[in-house]
Amino acid sequence: MSMSNEERIEVAEQRIIELKTLINHWKKSNISSRRATVDFVEGILSDMKGTKAA
Repeated sequence: MSMSNEERIEVAEQRIIELKTLINHWKKSNISSRRATVDFVEGILSDMKGTKAA
């Protein structure tokens, strides 16, 4: 199944937000556990999606 250009752009924009969030977290945090970092970022992204849907 092929995505339209609009869908590709939306996916890319979401990935950029995820990466920026992760980079900002790494810059501000001393968390060394990769799993803790993933949990933290997923929590932020989940909150962002909830806010966007509202």
